[in-house]
Amino acid sequence: MPLVSVVIPTRNRIDLLVRSIHSVINQTFTDWEIIVVDDASTDATESIMSEKKSNQIHYFRLNQKSGGAVARNFGINNSNGELVAFLDDDDEWMPEKLQKQIDCMTQDKQLGICYTGRETIRKGNLIFGIGKNYSFKYPPKENQFKAIMSDNFIGITSSVMIPRTILKEINGFDESLPCLQDYDLYIRIMKKWNAAGINEPLVLYHLNGNIKHVSLTRKEIEFASGYILKKYENEQYYPILVKAIQRINIKKMIKSFVYTKEVIKDYFKTAKVF
Repeated sequence: MPLVSVVIPTRNRIDLLVRSIHSVINQTFTDWEIIVVDDASTDATESIMSEKKSNQIHYFRLNQKSGGAVARNFGINNSNGELVAFLDDDDEWMPEKLQKQIDCMTQDKQLGICYTGRETIRKGNLIFGIGKNYSFKYPPKENQFKAIMSDNFIGITSSVMIPRTILKEINGFDESLPCLQDYDLYIRIMKKWNAAGINEPLVLYHLNGNIKHVSLTRKEIEFASGYILKKYENEQYYPILVKAIQRINIKKMIKSFVYTKEVIKDYFKTAKVF
Protein backbone atom coordinates (compact mmCIF):
# COMPACT_ATOMS: atom_id res chain seq x y z
CA MET A 1 0.00 0.00 0.00
CA PRO A 2 1.27 3.53 -0.76
CA LEU A 3 1.97 5.92 2.09
CA VAL A 4 0.23 8.86 0.37
CA SER A 5 -2.93 9.01 -1.71
CA VAL A 6 -3.27 12.11 -3.89
CA VAL A 7 -6.92 12.90 -4.69
CA ILE A 8 -7.47 15.06 -7.78
CA PRO A 9 -11.07 16.04 -8.67
CA THR A 10 -11.52 17.24 -12.24
CA ARG A 11 -14.08 18.36 -14.78
CA ASN A 12 -13.48 19.37 -18.40
CA ARG A 13 -9.88 20.56 -17.94
CA ILE A 14 -7.78 17.76 -19.33
CA ASP A 15 -4.77 19.94 -20.22
CA LEU A 16 -4.60 21.35 -16.71
CA LEU A 17 -5.21 17.91 -15.23
CA VAL A 18 -2.19 16.49 -17.08
CA ARG A 19 -0.07 19.33 -15.70
CA SER A 20 -1.20 18.64 -12.12
CA ILE A 21 -0.53 14.91 -12.53
CA HIS A 22 2.98 15.60 -13.80
CA SER A 23 3.66 17.71 -10.72
CA VAL A 24 2.92 14.61 -8.62
CA ILE A 25 5.01 12.35 -10.84
CA ASN A 26 7.92 14.79 -10.41
CA GLN A 27 7.84 14.60 -6.60
CA THR A 28 11.06 13.61 -4.84
CA PHE A 29 8.92 11.29 -2.70
CA THR A 30 7.70 8.35 -4.79
CA ASP A 31 5.52 6.14 -2.54
CA TRP A 32 2.22 7.61 -3.71
CA GLU A 33 -0.91 6.82 -5.66
CA ILE A 34 -3.03 9.26 -7.64
CA ILE A 35 -6.82 9.02 -7.49
CA VAL A 36 -8.33 11.08 -10.32
CA VAL A 37 -12.08 11.56 -9.88
CA ASP A 38 -13.74 12.82 -13.04
CA ASP A 39 -16.92 14.75 -12.23
CA ALA A 40 -18.72 13.67 -15.43
CA SER A 41 -16.48 15.53 -17.89
CA THR A 42 -17.73 16.01 -21.44
CA ASP A 43 -14.30 16.65 -22.99
CA ALA A 44 -11.53 14.14 -23.75
CA THR A 45 -10.72 13.45 -20.09
CA GLU A 46 -12.00 9.87 -20.09
CA SER A 47 -10.17 8.76 -23.23
CA ILE A 48 -6.87 10.39 -22.30
CA MET A 49 -6.95 9.18 -18.69
CA SER A 50 -7.72 5.65 -19.87
CA GLU A 51 -4.31 5.71 -21.53
CA LYS A 52 -2.56 7.17 -18.49
CA LYS A 53 -3.85 4.65 -15.94
CA SER A 54 -1.14 2.61 -14.21
CA ASN A 55 -0.36 0.89 -10.94
CA GLN A 56 0.04 4.33 -9.38
CA ILE A 57 -2.51 6.36 -11.34
CA HIS A 58 -6.16 5.38 -10.88
CA TYR A 59 -9.05 6.94 -12.77
CA PHE A 60 -12.72 7.00 -11.76
CA ARG A 61 -15.58 8.71 -13.55
CA LEU A 62 -18.80 9.84 -11.87
CA ASN A 63 -21.92 9.27 -13.95
CA GLN A 64 -23.34 12.73 -13.28
CA LYS A 65 -21.96 16.10 -12.23
CA SER A 66 -21.88 16.05 -8.44
CA GLY A 67 -19.50 18.77 -7.27
CA GLY A 68 -16.11 18.96 -5.60
CA ALA A 69 -17.14 17.63 -2.19
CA VAL A 70 -18.67 14.46 -3.66
CA ALA A 71 -15.67 13.93 -5.95
CA ARG A 72 -13.15 14.34 -3.10
CA ASN A 73 -15.12 12.00 -0.82
CA PHE A 74 -15.22 9.42 -3.60
CA GLY A 75 -11.45 9.74 -3.86
CA ILE A 76 -11.02 9.33 -0.10
CA ASN A 77 -13.21 6.23 -0.08
CA ASN A 78 -11.19 4.66 -2.90
CA SER A 79 -7.78 5.58 -1.50
CA ASN A 80 -5.29 3.25 0.16
CA GLY A 81 -2.71 5.60 1.64
CA GLU A 82 -2.13 6.32 5.30
CA LEU A 83 -2.07 10.01 4.41
CA VAL A 84 -4.28 11.86 1.92
CA ALA A 85 -3.25 14.98 0.00
CA PHE A 86 -5.62 16.94 -2.23
CA LEU A 87 -4.70 18.66 -5.48
CA ASP A 88 -7.08 20.71 -7.62
CA ASP A 89 -6.72 20.01 -11.33
CA ASP A 90 -5.62 23.59 -12.11
CA ASP A 91 -2.93 23.72 -9.41
CA GLU A 92 0.48 22.08 -9.20
CA TRP A 93 3.07 21.17 -6.60
CA MET A 94 6.75 21.91 -6.21
CA PRO A 95 8.89 18.72 -6.24
CA GLU A 96 9.57 18.56 -2.47
CA LYS A 97 6.00 19.23 -1.34
CA LEU A 98 5.05 15.68 -0.34
CA GLN A 99 8.36 14.82 1.31
CA LYS A 100 8.35 17.93 3.47
CA GLN A 101 4.78 17.32 4.57
CA ILE A 102 5.50 13.67 5.39
CA ASP A 103 8.44 14.78 7.52
CA CYS A 104 6.11 17.22 9.27
CA MET A 105 3.36 14.65 9.88
CA THR A 106 5.67 11.87 11.14
CA GLN A 107 7.26 14.16 13.73
CA ASP A 108 3.95 14.61 15.54
CA LYS A 109 1.41 11.78 15.47
CA GLN A 110 -1.19 14.08 17.07
CA LEU A 111 -1.37 16.35 14.05
CA GLY A 112 -4.65 16.43 12.19
CA ILE A 113 -3.45 18.43 9.23
CA CYS A 114 -0.30 19.82 7.65
CA TYR A 115 -0.49 22.68 5.14
CA THR A 116 1.96 24.76 3.13
CA GLY A 117 2.33 28.20 1.64
CA ARG A 118 1.13 28.94 -1.87
CA GLU A 119 2.47 31.02 -4.71
CA THR A 120 -0.24 32.63 -6.84
CA ILE A 121 0.45 32.63 -10.58
CA ARG A 122 -1.66 35.23 -12.40
CA LYS A 123 -2.22 35.14 -16.14
CA GLY A 124 -4.63 36.52 -18.69
CA ASN A 125 -7.35 39.13 -18.31
CA LEU A 126 -7.81 39.25 -14.55
CA ILE A 127 -9.93 42.20 -13.47
CA PHE A 128 -9.62 41.45 -9.77
CA GLY A 129 -5.88 40.91 -9.59
CA ILE A 130 -5.38 42.48 -6.18
CA GLY A 131 -3.63 40.32 -3.61
CA LYS A 132 -0.32 38.95 -2.48
CA ASN A 133 1.62 36.61 -4.73
CA TYR A 134 2.65 34.53 -1.72
CA SER A 135 0.22 33.47 0.99
CA PHE A 136 0.88 31.73 4.31
CA LYS A 137 -0.27 32.13 7.90
CA TYR A 138 1.38 30.40 10.85
CA PRO A 139 -0.93 28.38 13.07
CA PRO A 140 -1.28 29.77 16.60
CA LYS A 141 0.48 27.89 19.37
CA GLU A 142 -2.64 27.76 21.52
CA ASN A 143 -6.37 27.26 20.91
CA GLN A 144 -6.24 26.50 17.21
CA PHE A 145 -9.95 25.71 17.21
CA LYS A 146 -10.74 29.29 18.22
CA ALA A 147 -8.30 30.51 15.57
CA ILE A 148 -9.92 28.52 12.73
CA MET A 149 -13.38 29.73 13.81
CA SER A 150 -12.05 33.26 13.47
CA ASP A 151 -10.16 32.84 10.21
CA ASN A 152 -9.30 30.15 7.67
CA PHE A 153 -5.58 30.35 8.33
CA ILE A 154 -4.98 27.02 6.55
CA GLY A 155 -5.99 28.13 3.06
CA ILE A 156 -6.58 26.15 -0.11
CA THR A 157 -7.29 22.43 -0.33
CA SER A 158 -4.31 21.85 -2.64
CA SER A 159 -1.92 22.58 0.22
CA VAL A 160 -3.20 20.15 2.86
CA MET A 161 -2.22 16.64 3.94
CA ILE A 162 -4.49 14.76 6.38
CA PRO A 163 -4.40 11.23 7.87
CA ARG A 164 -6.99 9.07 6.15
CA THR A 165 -8.24 7.76 9.52
CA ILE A 166 -9.19 11.32 10.50
CA LEU A 167 -10.99 11.95 7.22
CA LYS A 168 -12.94 8.73 7.75
CA GLU A 169 -13.75 9.60 11.37
CA ILE A 170 -15.24 12.99 10.45
CA ASN A 171 -16.93 11.63 7.30
CA GLY A 172 -14.90 13.72 4.88
CA PHE A 173 -16.29 16.80 3.18
CA ASP A 174 -19.87 17.93 3.82
CA GLU A 175 -21.61 17.25 0.51
CA SER A 176 -24.48 19.62 1.31
CA LEU A 177 -22.22 22.62 0.81
CA PRO A 178 -21.88 24.18 -2.67
CA CYS A 179 -18.83 26.10 -1.38
CA LEU A 180 -16.84 26.55 1.85
CA GLN A 181 -16.41 22.76 2.07
CA ASP A 182 -12.72 23.17 2.84
CA TYR A 183 -13.33 25.67 5.66
CA ASP A 184 -15.98 23.43 7.18
CA LEU A 185 -13.59 20.46 7.00
CA TYR A 186 -10.84 22.42 8.76
CA ILE A 187 -13.22 23.50 11.54
CA ARG A 188 -14.17 19.90 12.27
CA ILE A 189 -10.54 18.76 12.25
CA MET A 190 -9.38 21.61 14.49
CA LYS A 191 -11.99 20.74 17.10
CA LYS A 192 -10.00 17.60 18.02
CA TRP A 193 -6.57 17.91 16.44
CA ASN A 194 -3.92 20.53 15.72
CA ALA A 195 -2.41 21.85 12.49
CA ALA A 196 1.18 22.52 11.44
CA GLY A 197 2.23 24.80 8.61
CA ILE A 198 5.26 24.84 6.32
CA ASN A 199 6.16 28.40 5.38
CA GLU A 200 7.32 27.63 1.85
CA PRO A 201 5.65 28.14 -1.57
CA LEU A 202 5.16 24.42 -2.23
CA VAL A 203 1.88 24.91 -4.13
CA LEU A 204 1.47 26.89 -7.35
CA TYR A 205 -2.05 28.32 -7.33
CA HIS A 206 -3.01 29.34 -10.85
CA LEU A 207 -5.41 32.20 -11.60
CA ASN A 208 -5.96 32.50 -15.33
CA GLY A 209 -8.37 35.08 -16.70
CA ASN A 210 -8.58 33.17 -19.98
CA ILE A 211 -9.83 29.97 -18.33
CA LYS A 212 -13.36 29.47 -17.07
CA HIS A 213 -13.27 29.13 -13.29
CA VAL A 214 -16.19 28.26 -11.07
CA SER A 215 -18.23 31.39 -10.40
CA LEU A 216 -20.61 30.92 -7.52
CA THR A 217 -24.04 32.49 -7.47
CA ARG A 218 -25.27 34.69 -4.66
CA LYS A 219 -27.79 31.98 -3.74
CA GLU A 220 -25.06 29.34 -3.38
CA ILE A 221 -22.82 31.54 -1.25
CA GLU A 222 -25.67 32.67 0.99
CA PHE A 223 -26.90 29.08 1.39
CA ALA A 224 -23.44 27.83 2.36
CA SER A 225 -22.97 30.70 4.81
CA GLY A 226 -26.30 30.10 6.50
CA TYR A 227 -25.73 26.34 6.56
CA ILE A 228 -22.38 26.67 8.33
CA LEU A 229 -23.66 29.23 10.82
CA LYS A 230 -26.58 26.95 11.68
CA LYS A 231 -24.23 23.96 11.96
CA TYR A 232 -22.02 25.65 14.56
CA GLU A 233 -24.51 27.93 16.32
CA ASN A 234 -24.01 26.13 19.64
CA GLU A 235 -20.22 26.35 19.59
CA GLN A 236 -18.44 28.57 22.11
CA TYR A 237 -16.80 30.65 19.41
CA TYR A 238 -19.89 31.11 17.25
CA PRO A 239 -19.79 34.98 17.42
CA ILE A 240 -16.34 35.12 15.87
CA LEU A 241 -17.38 32.59 13.23
CA VAL A 242 -20.17 34.97 12.18
CA LYS A 243 -17.59 37.69 11.53
CA ALA A 244 -15.34 35.25 9.67
CA ILE A 245 -18.18 34.20 7.36
CA GLN A 246 -18.99 37.86 6.67
CA ARG A 247 -15.40 38.50 5.60
CA ILE A 248 -15.38 35.38 3.43
CA ASN A 249 -18.61 36.47 1.72
CA ILE A 250 -17.07 39.81 0.77
CA LYS A 251 -14.04 38.07 -0.73
CA LYS A 252 -16.20 35.60 -2.65
CA MET A 253 -18.38 38.39 -3.98
CA ILE A 254 -15.29 40.12 -5.34
CA LYS A 255 -14.03 36.90 -6.96
CA SER A 256 -17.39 35.75 -8.36
CA PHE A 257 -18.57 37.74 -11.39
CA VAL A 258 -22.01 36.08 -11.13
CA TYR A 259 -22.42 37.09 -7.48
CA THR A 260 -21.24 40.66 -8.15
CA LYS A 261 -23.67 41.10 -11.05
CA GLU A 262 -26.54 39.83 -8.90
CA VAL A 263 -25.72 42.24 -6.06
CA ILE A 264 -25.53 45.22 -8.45
CA LYS A 265 -28.76 44.19 -10.16
CA ASP A 266 -30.60 43.87 -6.85
CA TYR A 267 -29.25 47.24 -5.71
CA PHE A 268 -30.69 49.06 -8.71
CA LYS A 269 -33.97 47.20 -8.32
CA THR A 270 -34.43 48.34 -4.74
CA ALA A 271 -32.82 51.81 -4.99
CA LYS A 272 -35.28 54.70 -5.02
CA VAL A 273 -34.89 57.16 -7.87
CA PHE A 274 -35.54 60.78 -6.92
